[in-house]
Amino acid sequence: MNMNYRNTEYSYHEWITFDGNQATGYHCDDKELLKGINTTSFGATTKAEMHSKIDDYIDNKAEHLEWQAQYNRAEAEYYEKYGTVNEF
Repeated sequence: MNMNYRNTEYSYHEWITFDGNQATGYHCDDKELLKGINTTSFGATTKAEMHSKIDDYIDNKAEHLEWQAQYNRAEAEYYEKYGTVNEF
């Protein structure tokens, strides 16, 4: 079931776990919300938790983008120093 909060789409899912238990949760992979950061999707166990996570991504967008930029700089420095030898 698709849902929307603050112009951000997310969905509700129900499934059976590997050990036969019923499980439910929410999933968001809204490309506009996550534009500019490495996160491609995230989940939550309740609707309130999902709304809180969406609020965080929207209300703190500049901070998330700065964290991503800092990560990108650190990653570039690492690869410049060590390369990718024997990494894969």
